[in-house]
Amino acid sequence: MSDRRLDEAALLARYLVGETPRPQEAERYREAVRLRGVELARARDRRLWDLMMRRPAMIGVVDAGLALTDPHSPVRHRIYLMLAILEASPAHCRHFLPAPYPRVHLAGVAWRGVLAALRALAGIALVRSYGVLWR
Repeated sequence: MSDRRLDEAALLARYLVGETPRPQEAERYREAVRLRGVELARARDRRLWDLMMRRPAMIGVVDAGLALTDPHSPVRHRIYLMLAILEASPAHCRHFLPAPYPRVHLAGVAWRGVLAALRALAGIALVRSYGVLWR
């Protein structure tokens, strides 16, 4: 089971910061999930988690959908555990500290906002379908 949790940590870290976690960060994730008791008790949560682990490109869609429909889901809790571990790690702090940027990057921010809205809409549809259609 611990190898699976280490793989989960790698997938979540790549989604969150685009990098693979250090071995000690992956181990911290495994331990955090064990200590916090983040069990996927509902069938919908297990199916969504399995989808994310099989198809990492869906992590953002599921996360966005759950953010709007079930923000306290254990699926999101696991994502936030990994986020907290990465944010506290000196190896990844550059992703979380403010940095100056040229004004031209505002267009990129606007584009990302549009993509986030589309991802949220797709996520809502996906999360609701996993909760209703496949009981």
